[in-house]
Amino acid sequence: MKRKLLLPLILFTVAAAVAQESVQEPSTGKSFPVAVKYARNGVEYPMSLTGVAVRKKLVFKVYGMAHYEQDPVKAPKEEALGAMLVDGKARQITMDFARDVDAGKIRDAYMDGFRENATADEFKSIQPMVDQFVGFFSNEVKENQQFIVRWLPGGVVVATVAGEEKPSIASPLFARVLWSIWLGKDSIVDRDDLVARIGTN
Repeated sequence: MKRKLLLPLILFTVAAAVAQESVQEPSTGKSFPVAVKYARNGVEYPMSLTGVAVRKKLVFKVYGMAHYEQDPVKAPKEEALGAMLVDGKARQITMDFARDVDAGKIRDAYMDGFRENATADEFKSIQPMVDQFVGFFSNEVKENQQFIVRWLPGGVVVATVAGEEKPSIASPLFARVLWSIWLGKDSIVDRDDLVARIGTN
């Protein structure tokens, strides 16, 4: 009899554990794992989910996104957001598109984001890297395709577009400006959502 009672409890516990392995962005319904790993040059970077958000343009949902960090530390939100823009830990942004988007619109959006989050001198110094990065987006994005951008220690940025890993770009300044598009003061999403799992206020 005890075994019969224990079996449903065990199954429920296993189901609950599986359910906790991913988090859904509520606006788009996109699901993201709570932990990811990335390996490069023999080094493995395990990262944990810090939050999810949605990118909207006017009333349209463009993509759901998740932010990950290596060994994230709980802190007040402003402190947590500031720490996300400092080189030293592996980080990842995963964008899962909710609609088809023209390649030109993606390139324009990134270019605007870089300009808005850098001073004139900063933008001038990273423009060749910005041009390289923007050039990665040459094809129309289809609904349910993913873009993944990783910031590795040393300011190394690695982008994976529709499953294809692009050449890395190494510049802590470039990485910071790129990350500021989502986690800076002029974020294009609700940046508090991206640290909701580690922010303490």
